[in-house]
Amino acid sequence: MDDNKKKLIVVTGFGPFAGHEEVNASWEAVKLLPEHHKEYQVKKYLVPVVYEEVDKIIEDIWKQKPYLVIHVGVHGRAKCMYVEKLAYNHEFKKMDYSRRVLECPTICLQNNDEKCCKIKTKLDVRRIVSLLNDMKGCGCSPDMPQFCSTSSDVGNYLCGYIYLKSLDRDPERSLFLHVPPVDKPFSSEETSEAIFEIVKECVSQLEDATEKIQIDNKI
Repeated sequence: MDDNKKKLIVVTGFGPFAGHEEVNASWEAVKLLPEHHKEYQVKKYLVPVVYEEVDKIIEDIWKQKPYLVIHVGVHGRAKCMYVEKLAYNHEFKKMDYSRRVLECPTICLQNNDEKCCKIKTKLDVRRIVSLLNDMKGCGCSPDMPQFCSTSSDVGNYLCGYIYLKSLDRDPERSLFLHVPPVDKPFSSEETSEAIFEIVKECVSQLEDATEKIQIDNKI
């Protein structure tokens, strides 16, 4: 299939920040993703941990009308992957990697009013987690911990900031993943493979939703 006719999938990873100056596990995994698939094209972004740069990249991503957007960030204390259910719009008080602080901890959104305190993804997070754990044979016993889990705490740093921005654009097509540091316990290759499986599952969910709408319209 011609690349121009393929679904555009955008996946982002973050650059260095305090505590992860040398290697950010999110980008190490994202950059290994295949760029081409028979049905879609994967476009990867390395995102600086800077509010202003996130704003620019979000604008660039969504003007391309992507089929799916997945943001990936590192969680320094994580022992598994986390699929984030939502993002909150409050307490963005932390200094970014350029030492800039936002003027207001609550940000103005494009498609939601100032009273909006959180936005949830409409993708089926539990289904994603269940699929990945089944594939990895994890979570079946105490000796086989989960590879992946759900989370409702994306945080109030750039991870939460970028997720909120994308959820505001389209909660049906936006997702955030937190990954552990490299080799603690997963290699970048393992994490990348898991991200790609999540991409495929999200695409499947979106296709199922489109098919359901088409069937309902015929009834």
